[in-house]
Amino acid sequence: MSTIETYKQEIEKELDLALEKLVELKTKIRSLSDVERLDFIKDVESLETMANEMMDRVKEINVEMENSWEQIKGDVDSSLIKINEGFERLNRSLV
Repeated sequence: MSTIETYKQEIEKELDLALEKLVELKTKIRSLSDVERLDFIKDVESLETMANEMMDRVKEINVEMENSWEQIKGDVDSSLIKINEGFERLNRSLV
């Protein structure tokens, strides 16, 4: 299996995990008061947007040429770090 394909599979697993975490966060947020919920909804929406953008970038890996995938890999890795940091920050706030 090529390096690109292996990387893509790893990122798809991470994205699946991120989507599961989004569902968990939404469930936690539903139990908050309206005022508290409003404080968190922007962050959750931001994480959703980042995850969707990441999915689009992963799809691009399929159509990009072999020599340009390193740029996409860097963008995806950076997005994944931001998403995970966002989850950590929100989870700390909800505890």
